[in-house]
Amino acid sequence: VLTAGLGAVGVGVVAAPTDSSDSPELTKLELTPTTLLLLLGLLIALVSLEVLVRAVAVREKAPICEMGSGSRALHEFATGLQAGIMFGLSAAASRCALLLSMQFAQPILIPVGIGCSVLLTSAGFFMQARGLKDGRAVVVCTYAAISTLASGVLVGVLALSEPLPETGAQLAAWWASMLMIAFGVGLLVRRDAGTAFAKHEQ
Repeated sequence: VLTAGLGAVGVGVVAAPTDSSDSPELTKLELTPTTLLLLLGLLIALVSLEVLVRAVAVREKAPICEMGSGSRALHEFATGLQAGIMFGLSAAASRCALLLSMQFAQPILIPVGIGCSVLLTSAGFFMQARGLKDGRAVVVCTYAAISTLASGVLVGVLALSEPLPETGAQLAAWWASMLMIAFGVGLLVRRDAGTAFAKHEQ
């Protein structure tokens, strides 16, 4: 958890600053094939995670707190990632609404974007609460935070054309932070799997 947290902080610290010469009016959003594929991928991820949550519940046919360690870990993993994706899309919705309102000179798009953001955030809180109900708060919140960061980076870079760090040192630090996040999540998943296997052997 600490490793993933430090990586998340590192990503924020070395993020490319916004150039004052590039005003939001110059940023034009276009519905490119890359954007469509990204949205489709996130939708498929959400549906797949929901199928996983329901499959675990049907297999165990018991409250989460009474499930085996492996099933509970899968439930925490799925609900945490779902919540994080929703939170990431919520932030992207607000940003997209702001850019589109400037691009098309339609201020009405701003409250529409805020409304979408509120709905996505509410859905994220619901999914996170579902995981926190009987799961471990540290695990669920860690997955949610990492998923929020990952989805935010993907949407920002691929859909909103936001720049990555420009200098070699900053870019190296950015990638190192991303690797720390992946490493931390991998350790968390491996620990859960190892615990489940040990209990199964007993």
